[in-house]
Amino acid sequence: MLTQPTPISLFYTAALHGDLALLPRLFTFLRQQRASVQGISLLVDMGCACTPEAWICQATDGRGMLVAMDGMGYDAFHVGVRDPLYRRPDLIEGLQRLIVTRFAAGPWSAAINRQGLHLCFANGAQMARAAAEAPNADLLIGLRYTDQAVIQAEWRAPQRWVFLDCGDGQRQLGRIDLTLLPAAPYIEVLGQTALNLPEGTPPDPSMTGVIDFVQSEARYAERKRG
Repeated sequence: MLTQPTPISLFYTAALHGDLALLPRLFTFLRQQRASVQGISLLVDMGCACTPEAWICQATDGRGMLVAMDGMGYDAFHVGVRDPLYRRPDLIEGLQRLIVTRFAAGPWSAAINRQGLHLCFANGAQMARAAAEAPNADLLIGLRYTDQAVIQAEWRAPQRWVFLDCGDGQRQLGRIDLTLLPAAPYIEVLGQTALNLPEGTPPDPSMTGVIDFVQSEARYAERKRG
């Protein structure tokens, strides 16, 4: 239960398009950014992590990229109509048993506890259902992959709702800062910032190892299929 103002920084990525080679550097950058946060740090992927044209996505039916990203500390993956996995709920169900990161798309929602607060991620089109399933949530975050990047906050007693729209098909990396308040107006959005990955960012060795493993497993699966 919220008893004092609590700052939250929500980091997001979108449209990574199967770029496995990017992840080690991206992980280094996000880890540095999140370490500087005063309050609660959250990380979500907004969608289009895979694209049919990427080899790793073809070889793993869209799963390999998310398996690799799972090692980066994401709190939720959003899967929308532009994602190869959108029409394969069976594959999503299987992934849920293999990775730590939860899905916030379609009928799936993700719930985490941070600093005594109950936080939930859900498909932005399924907020009423998610609210009914998590009536005690201190913050309900709705994810929508659209043609613009917009943050919208609402107060829906007894919950605070935030909608994050992010899209246009281009790779995005950003941060939203907000504060949860114990009394009216209950939630305050402080700002939304686009982030740029510096060219000289060094790759994280552990993520490099994860990617090597994912690629080797994908090649093995390809050989088995002939």
